[in-house]
Amino acid sequence: MSESFFSNSKIVLLKRIRADFAVKVLLAERLGKLGVNPFKTYLNTRVDIVGTDVSESRTLFDETLEWVEKETLPNYVQAINGIFSRQYSFEPEHKVDGLDLVAFEKIVIDIVRWLTDAPSINLSKRSIKVSGIEQVHTALKYQIPEINIDNVYLTSFVMEADGRKIFQSRSLAEDVFAYFQHNEIPYYYGEGQGVYSIAYSSRESDLHPQLTIKDISDLVIGIAPDFLI
Repeated sequence: MSESFFSNSKIVLLKRIRADFAVKVLLAERLGKLGVNPFKTYLNTRVDIVGTDVSESRTLFDETLEWVEKETLPNYVQAINGIFSRQYSFEPEHKVDGLDLVAFEKIVIDIVRWLTDAPSINLSKRSIKVSGIEQVHTALKYQIPEINIDNVYLTSFVMEADGRKIFQSRSLAEDVFAYFQHNEIPYYYGEGQGVYSIAYSSRESDLHPQLTIKDISDLVIGIAPDFLI
């Protein structure tokens, strides 16, 4: 099922969802390839170019979302702004490898333009309304009628010395419904999770033969707009 994310059709779909979710998806896709977590990496701004005192420190996610919500483009200053792994630090040892300020500014500009070019994203703080798990099940089934979604499980695990330790395994409908109940839209990416045909399994042989984590994220992007009010 998988395809390149940055197609016009995918951007159009994201514009039908909330801005915070769209920014999360686009940042994860761009920064994930660089090994950078937008929720644990910071744009730090120091007081002046002489010292290392920092006046402001924001996650890359919060920084990008603010520019989208203001519908304006950033213009960072190399000597004042920087990308760091530690909040409120401007020390060289905390600078992030693989992502410099110029590259991040370009990413933010791209995201702002993608989401604000006509027709622009709806910037209102919309909530999710879901009547029950059956509603989620029906919406997912409509997207992939050829697959038995009752045999699709999202399993999360951590790597330990003696192998993988599973800490959660839920059916696709159960997992999406759990997020929707808390007014959250899930976006599945990164390591430590997989799509399996058997619950509580992390064996390669039990990986789902047709669906990947990226496919699941695409499914959620496809159904989410119908649950927003």
